Amino acid sequence: MNRRLLAIPLAIALVAIIGASLAPVFLTPPVTQCAYLSTPVRFLKMDSHPVKVSRGTRPFPEVEYSYVVSGKSYTSTRMFCSANDVVKVNWSTVDRFFHDAENGAEVVAWFAPSSPELACISIHAEFDYSVVFGTSSQCRAK
Repeated sequence: MNRRLLAIPLAIALVAIIGASLAPVFLTPPVTQCAYLSTPVRFLKMDSHPVKVSRGTRPFPEVEYSYVVSGKSYTSTRMFCSANDVVKVNWSTVDRFFHDAENGAEVVAWFAPSSPELACISIHAEFDYSVVFGTSSQCRAK
């Protein structure tokens, strides 16, 4: 009789362990919603304007680019998604951006899913950019 009482909890535990270990096989993980989607850009204009720094001036990108979202073409000149007038710049990142953009790297624009017409190159107020192979396929525009 004691064996039967002990066997029932052990059987329940065994079923729970097997069920928990097989759950990932049969259940699809929840999809994380992306705050921004990415899409490759084609630069129409690549220029710069001088920005004052502590030791003179540095060139900062001034661009015009086109991109496609759901078969519709858009054009933008926005570098930053944030509306903040104060931005942080790592000048080596700016230099790398000029080099990549001028040499055909697949730079992406970012946009909120509800506003594809408002794309930008840098999501945050600290200048950065992304290329296609460095972005999650889950957050790419269709």
